[in-house]
Amino acid sequence: MKKILFFASDYKIGLSSLLTDQLIAFSRYGIDLIAIAGEKEQEQGLTEKIKKEKKITINRIVGLDEHANFKRLAKTLKKVIIDNDIHIIHVQNNWQLALVSYIKYKLLFKHKIKIIYTLHGFRHNNAWKSHIAQIVIGTALLLFANKIICMSCYLKQKFKLLSYKIELLPLGVPDSFFTLQIPPLPGNGLQMIFPAQFRHGKNQDIIIRAFAEHIKQNNDSISKLRLPGTGELISQMKELTIKLGISDRVEFPGLLPKEDIRKLYLNSNIGIISSNSETFGQSIVEPFVLGRCIISTPVGIANDIIKEGINGYIYNTETELVQIFSNLYFHQQRIFQIGQNNLKEKDIFNWKSISQKYNNKIINTL
Repeated sequence: MKKILFFASDYKIGLSSLLTDQLIAFSRYGIDLIAIAGEKEQEQGLTEKIKKEKKITINRIVGLDEHANFKRLAKTLKKVIIDNDIHIIHVQNNWQLALVSYIKYKLLFKHKIKIIYTLHGFRHNNAWKSHIAQIVIGTALLLFANKIICMSCYLKQKFKLLSYKIELLPLGVPDSFFTLQIPPLPGNGLQMIFPAQFRHGKNQDIIIRAFAEHIKQNNDSISKLRLPGTGELISQMKELTIKLGISDRVEFPGLLPKEDIRKLYLNSNIGIISSNSETFGQSIVEPFVLGRCIISTPVGIANDIIKEGINGYIYNTETELVQIFSNLYFHQQRIFQIGQNNLKEKDIFNWKSISQKYNNKIINTL
């Protein structure tokens, strides 16, 4: 069996919750992995979570997720690669790609290395910066990556010239989203949720304004909107709800762990997304798996899984969003039917099936 060196951390945050879930899932479903991460962790308990998995060895390298000390980090990484006889390395960002590519060049014919790169993001809210980022990243991947993982067709289309290297592989959803007995959808109007950072590009203001207009037009006295998360624009969003007179209808629960987000999903009947850009979209997939109706901008995985009126709705403007709200408010049975449709398709985001595809379509072809 081929052994993989899996980078489980990201720039500045260290060991990430998302990559920890992916690492553990891959290991549990038969992929031989050694993990590598910086000294930090995104949320408390991630290191212990990995240590409970007897099959996973994790190497912590101080400063790995800072853009400094390149040669020192490369030397340390090289030792891990040689000592563990690693020939396939899965990286998550450009810094990691640069480090591993440098080591690959230094080792050359002495020790062959193949690189898998997951395209997590290139997005900028500025259009020309986004275009430049695509060119820079695309060139690096053309030169150094053997396989590229895209999590949605939306992302793959941004890098058409690299399609011969690209494999489509979505992210999975934690097992707890599959094993529980899913309660029926709430029947009290529109109970909506969008967990996200409050930053430019997430556009919570679009949802807030559309929700206020819907309440005004339709005299809706029961629907609610929940916006978990934190960030630089949260105060501005709270002020907007006060200005529009709906502060009692919009909740800001703050930054919550995944289990608490799951509970909020279960108290909702609609998952709503307003982002400019998503490479995948956990906030699209998680409510989908839990049998909730999805309303999304055409980003990330949305176009891959949403058939209009069957799995949810795609919108482009605030006016379109108001119309969708009105439609569902007066025809709530559609929310229930869409939820049932999504439950039937939830297994496409099960880590077991994703791990099998990773092994068959990527590892076994290198």
